[in-house]
Amino acid sequence: MLTSPVLLGPPGGPDAALRGRIPSHVVAVASGAQGADPLAEVHLVGPNPYSLTGELLAWAAGRLATGPGAAPGVVGPTTAFGVDTLRQGCAELGLVTA
Repeated sequence: MLTSPVLLGPPGGPDAALRGRIPSHVVAVASGAQGADPLAEVHLVGPNPYSLTGELLAWAAGRLATGPGAAPGVVGPTTAFGVDTLRQGCAELGLVTA
């Protein structure tokens, strides 16, 4: 019989008080095929990364549980929900343009 290795260390991440003091800051830069000067750049700010990750997963699960996504199969979030729906969902969770 195989057994799982014992994981050491404290469970979870920072507590709610610490998460409340640490925001997310996301930067995305799009470049052309040759990697020349950036074509576009966007900065987003929002809730703590731990909280935001959980909330985005719950949002996505809720969307998929109540109806089909924009594309079936194993796809990224933009393909799964469409840009506008994903942008609206992120904004509802507090991830907004800086």
